[in-house]
Amino acid sequence: MNAAPLGTQRFVCFTAANPARVWAVLTGTHETGSYLYGLVTHSSWEADAPIHFQTTQSPRAVHSSLTGRVLHVQPLCRLSYLVQSGPEDPPVYLTWQIRPCQGGSTIRLQIDEIEYADNDEEAENTWLPVLAALQALLARDEPALPGSSRTEMTSRSTLLGLTRRRK
Repeated sequence: MNAAPLGTQRFVCFTAANPARVWAVLTGTHETGSYLYGLVTHSSWEADAPIHFQTTQSPRAVHSSLTGRVLHVQPLCRLSYLVQSGPEDPPVYLTWQIRPCQGGSTIRLQIDEIEYADNDEEAENTWLPVLAALQALLARDEPALPGSSRTEMTSRSTLLGLTRRRK
């Protein structure tokens, strides 16, 4: 990335999955379609490798595609790549960071746009559903977290709300 980003958005989520499982989902060919708007990826996931994103694998079906390039790979920790819909379109830079933490992993997603930047609402409308779908996919094969019952969650939400109002 030579130019300074015009817009940078950052999102964070937690999953009970370990970093190896998160990495497998981020780099797996078929699982990306479950959280990335139906786009499946094809790449070796090595630095400077091409990435192809397609909405379908059927050669007869009408599909759209994006291309990209892997910029940085640190297995189980960090994956950076650029994506663009065509050679004339501005690239979008994505960086996924995975950090092990108590009970699972923290996933950070940073989006950098050079030529055009989404406002906060547009970025949230685009990327929060991606993170929510990623969390849901990872949650399918993990046991429920302790303290996640509806009553306990409501109590925590109420406590957080009271804490915020006092400030």
